[in-house]
Amino acid sequence: MPPETAKGCRRLFKPGDPRHCRRLPGKDVPRVDDVPAAYRKFIVWYRKEYAGASDETDPILSLRGLGRKIWTDENADSYVERLKGTWG
Repeated sequence: MPPETAKGCRRLFKPGDPRHCRRLPGKDVPRVDDVPAAYRKFIVWYRKEYAGASDETDPILSLRGLGRKIWTDENADSYVERLKGTWG
């Protein structure tokens, strides 16, 4: 089931979202030809714009790696050990 975005609200399924093991062989999106012509544009949009969007277009996922230059001179384990020394 796609993630809950707010209480009782869910977003559309995206490839990579967790799903129940019984649904793994099932289809996620209907074939364009199986949908009435008036609704085909939604299937095309979903595949091209929504499900096919890269991390760079997602405002949250685009933050991945931000600030990595700040930590280039510091080993993560050393940093944590140094912080532990200040705990009281």
